[in-house]
Amino acid sequence: MSENKTQLRWRMRAGRRQLSAYQQRLHGRSAITLLNRIPQMKRALHIGIYWPMDGELDVRPLLQRFPKKHFYLPILPVEPHPHLGFKQWNGSPLPFRNRFDIPEPVRSPSRAAGILDLVLVPLVAFDPNGARLGMGAGFYDRTFEHKQLLPGSGPLLIGAAHQLQCVDQLPTDNWDIPLDMVVTEKRIYRCR
Repeated sequence: MSENKTQLRWRMRAGRRQLSAYQQRLHGRSAITLLNRIPQMKRALHIGIYWPMDGELDVRPLLQRFPKKHFYLPILPVEPHPHLGFKQWNGSPLPFRNRFDIPEPVRSPSRAAGILDLVLVPLVAFDPNGARLGMGAGFYDRTFEHKQLLPGSGPLLIGAAHQLQCVDQLPTDNWDIPLDMVVTEKRIYRCR
């Protein structure tokens, strides 16, 4: 019997939490080195990232690697709006925390998700074809749903994960937005 999404989430989250702080740092650095090889990353000026939680791959050192680029953190939507907002972040401390206890910039310039050049997307699991399993709230899928209607539109979506989060094939739903690429500490998956 194959795992359902809930079982897979539990197993993958437990696996990434078991990584030591040293392994976490090493994986983050290795993934950032690989990102540096992607032409779209080199060209991108406005980049969405995320604040790592629960063992997610830490991509925040990109701010030091690319000091001339602009980085944006997601802002949780206020009901009934289902889409993430993105606010610029320069690496300064973030005292405000949202309802999931994730730090967010408050007084920073905003940028619409659809006009970012590239977005690094957190995930719980992925497969080599670009299917992504998130935490289950659907924020990224709703925010980038326009990519299903207009293929090639909007930012390049690159999943960021530990290699242990890769599975052969994920169960997907018709609202799941596939990733263009995934970067891990081991390799870059070009999915589209």
